[in-house]
Amino acid sequence: MMMFPYRILYSIFIINLFVSYNPTLCETYKYTREYLLNSKLFSLEPPQTAFSLDIQPISYPDKCKLKQIHLVSRHGSRYPAPESILAFDELEKIFANVSVAKEWYKNPFPMSKNYLLTKRGEIEPYFDGLQSRKRYAKFWNGVEYDPEVIKFQSTQISRTGASMMSFSQGLFNRKGPLDTCKSQPIYYWNLPLKQDDILLMYDACRRWNETVLASNKLLEQRYAYGNTTLTQISKSLSERYHISPPLDPHLVPYIFLNCQFWLTVFNRTDAWCSLLSPKELLLIRYHNDIIFYYQYSYGHPLNTRLGCRYFTQLVNGVEDYLNGNSSMIADLKNAHSFTMYVILTTLGVFKNKYPVSADLTYEQIKELEYTQDRTLYWSSTLYFEIYKCSDRVLIRALLNFKPLLIPGCENEYCEWNKFKETLGDKIGCDFEKMCAYP
Repeated sequence: MMMFPYRILYSIFIINLFVSYNPTLCETYKYTREYLLNSKLFSLEPPQTAFSLDIQPISYPDKCKLKQIHLVSRHGSRYPAPESILAFDELEKIFANVSVAKEWYKNPFPMSKNYLLTKRGEIEPYFDGLQSRKRYAKFWNGVEYDPEVIKFQSTQISRTGASMMSFSQGLFNRKGPLDTCKSQPIYYWNLPLKQDDILLMYDACRRWNETVLASNKLLEQRYAYGNTTLTQISKSLSERYHISPPLDPHLVPYIFLNCQFWLTVFNRTDAWCSLLSPKELLLIRYHNDIIFYYQYSYGHPLNTRLGCRYFTQLVNGVEDYLNGNSSMIADLKNAHSFTMYVILTTLGVFKNKYPVSADLTYEQIKELEYTQDRTLYWSSTLYFEIYKCSDRVLIRALLNFKPLLIPGCENEYCEWNKFKETLGDKIGCDFEKMCAYP
């Protein structure tokens, strides 16, 4: 007779234990803004580096002088793309009936702002300019703006043009003639869309558009990853948050993007970010890594040559200056993450331990060092420094001020002739022939 109450008590204990530790019954995940910003999951640079002015000037190699700098930077943080905004509208309808989302399910991003810079995105390049002035203090000392000496270029897209203007204001902060703030007017140029073989080389290349943009290999990888990982996450989210009918797997990446843009624009981590576990955040981001790898990096052989026009004009710009045929000391360009991907791939750097593919394990995905969001966040910078030494010329490449070892070079300061040898026939390439499509 005494056993029955104990059986009841034991059953209640087991039920409570299951409820306490069953992750499917958790409401949401709690993240701090600092945790997400430092996680390198998003295209957002942590503020401790993005807005830092605690910067020491660089040191030069022995008996060398910095003579020229070439810069390609990514535009500042922006609002979502049109297709993302449309997907956010779909998610709004689905999550209107999800209890944990009742305070924030509505899409706050109007189509009228698609791709425009955010307020933060207008400021980020300004700080890049301030940081350049500090990091290259000796180089910039005494230099006055002259469009033949300092050349600015962007793509023919508003967010890169605005970012270029913002960078120039940081670079020439209080060194110009305009008004009480002493702003410096500058000239920047661009090439027409579809003809920009320097900064929008993928759009200007018909072969790329016909063979790379939607290659069979990319489609296979996206299908494999979507049919396994994204489908599993979709099923888990549907069960966890009682979504009926179940969430379409193709919308899962847009939950991640919603998380990123709520963090970027509103500093909010308690909305879409809170739906995803740390593991899910990484696995969903990896879906974008797959796309970028096959469209702009080593996933297709054409990408290893597609940046040849950029390097041709860089080499010509350096040698014209060294030979006394040019007065240009700085070639400063603002473009896109795609641009930087292609340039780094053509150079032969930015290689991960593993090729990016749908069958990588979670542990292997965590080990990937070079992905868009880990190293090419908004307002990233890729500098090429040109040094004239007593008996030689050196070049150094830095991605977000971290030196890159150029293939074939012994250290980060690469002999100019070795650099050209590494590029080979990518210098002076026939872009039109390479990009012709039968």
